[in-house]
Amino acid sequence: MNGWPGLEAVVLAGGRSSRLGGSPKAELVIGGTRLVDIAVDAAATVAAQRIVVVGPDSLGAGRESHTTSAMLTTREEPPFGGPVAGLAAGLTALDRAGVDHSAAESDAPANRWVLVLACDLPHAGDAAVALIDAARRAEATVDGVCLDDGRRQWLTAVYRRDALARAFDSLHDPNGASMRTLVHGLALTSIVAADGLADDVDTWDDLERARRARPPHSPATAPATEGADMSTASHSPESLDEWIAALAAELGIDPAAVPVGDILDLARDVAHGVARPAAPLSTFLVGLAAGAGNGSIAELSARATVLAEGWPPDPAA
Repeated sequence: MNGWPGLEAVVLAGGRSSRLGGSPKAELVIGGTRLVDIAVDAAATVAAQRIVVVGPDSLGAGRESHTTSAMLTTREEPPFGGPVAGLAAGLTALDRAGVDHSAAESDAPANRWVLVLACDLPHAGDAAVALIDAARRAEATVDGVCLDDGRRQWLTAVYRRDALARAFDSLHDPNGASMRTLVHGLALTSIVAADGLADDVDTWDDLERARRARPPHSPATAPATEGADMSTASHSPESLDEWIAALAAELGIDPAAVPVGDILDLARDVAHGVARPAAPLSTFLVGLAAGAGNGSIAELSARATVLAEGWPPDPAA
């Protein structure tokens, strides 16, 4: 997509993830990519000149950005002040960083736009493209465009910067305020979020559905190994499916109940973060825990991934 002078982006990633037991949803992986990175890449896809992630500093650490967009991190104060407080912190960080408005069409404040994305959107890329396309066609009197899946999604939207400035000027305190309160006076339009475009990840079941919905057996889901090849790189997806179906039948398991993507994601993350021999052992332990009723494969795999990502490197490796 061609650049749009004056476009910036705020990715909100500072929530408590209470419905995930406190596991940071921004760090959850779908198709080999963290949710927060899916959102950042979405903003880069629509050529946001600057992108700020509002959340812990660790979210930006180690990110290998392949985009030309500058990514910043900041945090609302105090932390966990809610999405409005997070948005305020993000806008402040963007203003401090500055942006090049040398192009004539971006000189007017009304031509500055900010893309707002929550960090838990598996389809953030498609959502961002749809929003920016709609904003480009919007009339000058429109203050913003949001997705609508039966209710307006204020955190999957694009707003004029001057309109948001007016909204914040009329707000007493952003901490704990609702997005509905912030935007109630703005002239907004919406686009229908078809085909799950506005789906988010709030629960472990949401995560499992999102992982199943991605293209199966993509190279990003295959763990790198030495010696015996555990990935699908040298085998067709069809042969893997046939093997899983045959083994599941032999073991008395419904093949449809086997979360292949979750298992491969876990194996890859453990192989990279801990040690390659730990991958099959970890998936076995997750299976034992699931069989003991300690949680779903998706939940247990995500917890194991979080543990692996924080595991200190082996100095002897």
